[in-house]
Amino acid sequence: MLTETLSIGGMSCAACSARIERTLKSTAGVQTVEVDYITGKAKVTYDASEIGFAGIVEVIESLGYQVLKPAVAGSLPAENEKTRFLRIAGMLVIILALYVLLRAFGTSALVAAFPLAREGMGYGMLFVIGLITSVHCVAMCGGINLSQTLVKTGTGNEAAESGTPSLPLLPCILYNGGRVISYTGVGVVVGALGSVITLDGRFQGIVLLIAGIFMAIMGINMLGLFPGLRRLIPRMPKMFAGQENRRGPLVVGILNGFMPCSPLQAMQLYALSTGSPIRGGLSMFLFCVGTIPLMFALGAASGALSGVKGRAFSHRVMQAGAVLVAAMGLTMFANGWNLAGFNSPFGQMAAFSGSASKTADGTFVPVIQDGIQIVNSTLLPNRYPAITVQQGIPVRWTIDAPLGSINGCNNRIIIREYGIEHSFTPGNNVIEFIPAKTGKFSYSCWMGMIRSTITVVAEGESIANVPAPNTTPVPAGVQIPTDAVALAQVKDNFQTVTIRLGEDGFEPAIVVMQRNVPALWIINLDSSDPGNSRIVFPAYYTQVNTRQGNNTIQIIPDADFDFSTGDNVFYGYVKVINDINNVNIEAIKEDVANHETLVYPDAYFEEAAANSGGSCCSGS
Repeated sequence: MLTETLSIGGMSCAACSARIERTLKSTAGVQTVEVDYITGKAKVTYDASEIGFAGIVEVIESLGYQVLKPAVAGSLPAENEKTRFLRIAGMLVIILALYVLLRAFGTSALVAAFPLAREGMGYGMLFVIGLITSVHCVAMCGGINLSQTLVKTGTGNEAAESGTPSLPLLPCILYNGGRVISYTGVGVVVGALGSVITLDGRFQGIVLLIAGIFMAIMGINMLGLFPGLRRLIPRMPKMFAGQENRRGPLVVGILNGFMPCSPLQAMQLYALSTGSPIRGGLSMFLFCVGTIPLMFALGAASGALSGVKGRAFSHRVMQAGAVLVAAMGLTMFANGWNLAGFNSPFGQMAAFSGSASKTADGTFVPVIQDGIQIVNSTLLPNRYPAITVQQGIPVRWTIDAPLGSINGCNNRIIIREYGIEHSFTPGNNVIEFIPAKTGKFSYSCWMGMIRSTITVVAEGESIANVPAPNTTPVPAGVQIPTDAVALAQVKDNFQTVTIRLGEDGFEPAIVVMQRNVPALWIINLDSSDPGNSRIVFPAYYTQVNTRQGNNTIQIIPDADFDFSTGDNVFYGYVKVINDINNVNIEAIKEDVANHETLVYPDAYFEEAAANSGGSCCSGS
């Protein structure tokens, strides 16, 4: 009899050790087996006349695990320490690189694209919202999904172990079944109570922190980098570990239904609005069923790939999935860190739109008026601005939320330092606070995905030395289309003209009006692009918010001027002539073709408006 002690990689839970132990015990020639998940080692006593050491390695690796090296002298060479260090360092670099990419591109941009459930929606629409939102589910919970499918599905040996047909899709079924159970159960409870308990944002942040830590450790354990970390993962007693492979995904799926999630919270509010346990449960059920196809496909694909015969290929799939699990765990940890109100070491995503003065690095600083610090900014789908204010002076921060800018992630802002939780509504949103102490304080959306900072400086420090705001326009490099012209219709000393603003810009982009004749200019907005929710008129120091349908501009034109959408993507031009009945269209087109379009900084409108005079321009 020979006894070997092996180090095994790829074990992610106690069920893995139980599975290896059970399979080896049923292998001819193996006398005794002890597999310890915590240490990652297996002690095997075997009859060399019936099975060799290479045969034992083959059995273990056929289950999807790796024999790294023997802990004592044996038939495999010990892994070189330098090689092991390089392997661990390489994996950590890959995990961090993927984490940086996830942070750079962010899942908040995904959330911005998804519709939310609203009171009064039909059940069919709830299912459709679930289908669309499943992309967000993959981004937020894909790592959890992979952790339950990659390691729960083997290479087809389950049938040999249990004497029953192999069910490679069972983990996917159980995981998504658990989600259905928890979603529906929450809907029933919320509908019955007629109220929903919204957990404090700091508590939600702590939940994300803990979940992120365990997810990252799970991924690292799947890679077998630091076996000592296995002690930190809760596990079932060994006597029950054989059942964990069947029940684990179900439990994780049930717990997954309680993760902080903006579309899920919107659905809970919808269930609340039903006022009925049956309707509340049904609405949550349909929403969850809508999210299943994509989530199931992800799990099934990963499980199928990890079960492909061929150890090298299965090992690569397992490693790729483990790296993704670890990187998404770090992302979840970072979100929780910000949501809990801690100053973030993970980098900020600052907005680029606002009407306060800015420093060179894009930070917003206030203008002090009547003893109040005034800060103005515009809500963007996936960014918040960094602002700097002065200690001890009240702050009035006005955030303009154009139509279409509010989404499931940015809809509620949490400023932990000042005890502020503000839900945005279309139009101007005013946040007021008094910065009592100096320092840099983090704030975020309610999910911790969009984050930025408020810097408070002592009286007399840098804010007083901020240079005067830049009001000089810069070239936009946009050519105004000249294919069509809209002529104003003059009647009874009044003129009217209509153009359309669609997904491709202004149609027509050239408007001809008669000088000094009052005009009613109709701009029909037929676009859902948030960038088209505002039209800029630099000649009149005016920015007009738009809404779907007809928007009227009242003007007495006295000189040519251009105009643009709020994001400076589309431009148009108004040509003012003395007689609308005597117009040279080709000459106007030539003039407009040679016109240089400009981007005007927000400070231009603030400073110039105070000194503006002349003709009037107003919108409604």
